[in-house]
Amino acid sequence: MEGRLGRVVPREEFLAHVHGRANRDILAYLLGRCPTQQEADAEGEAKEDLYRQLCRRAGDAYRLVEGAPALLDRLAARGIPFAIATSSTRPNVEFYFSRLGLARWFSPERVIFTGPNLPGKPDPAIYRLAMERLGADPARCLVVEDAPAGVQAALAAGAGQVIGIGETVAGRAQLAAAFPELPVIADYTDPRIVRLPEE
Repeated sequence: MEGRLGRVVPREEFLAHVHGRANRDILAYLLGRCPTQQEADAEGEAKEDLYRQLCRRAGDAYRLVEGAPALLDRLAARGIPFAIATSSTRPNVEFYFSRLGLARWFSPERVIFTGPNLPGKPDPAIYRLAMERLGADPARCLVVEDAPAGVQAALAAGAGQVIGIGETVAGRAQLAAAFPELPVIADYTDPRIVRLPEE
């Protein structure tokens, strides 16, 4: 990965220090210092704008993970509450709703995203807030995460079960290596996620 800061970030470094983290934390890592708010806002939005451009260029390949719509439909039909807790910013969340049709399953209060008053993962605050909004006992929550920082956040928030997900072999291998006890799936058709509790 090469960015506006002028250096290539190797894949392993990207997965360890960038993937799943809030923009301010990513910038602090890349700069080796705490960025000013102006730097964080400008560089963060530039990064996210590039990301959204890449998503648009992907066309039909930009989609929900296999099995996700069916899973969300089943959860809704059974009255099992669910939410999104993401390191993304508001413009990205709005982009997801527009491109992926998320309003079919999620109301705005069921989407918790990183902001100035909410630290990014691996801090557990984002998951604690999601559980609070769901009115859920953390010990009864299942979290599906694609990044080590997110897994750390979910575990620290007291989630009763955490499952790793990665569409690529490298992504799954990274999660499995970091958390050997963690089930890791490729998509939502995996039997370990399909078999849901009835309540």
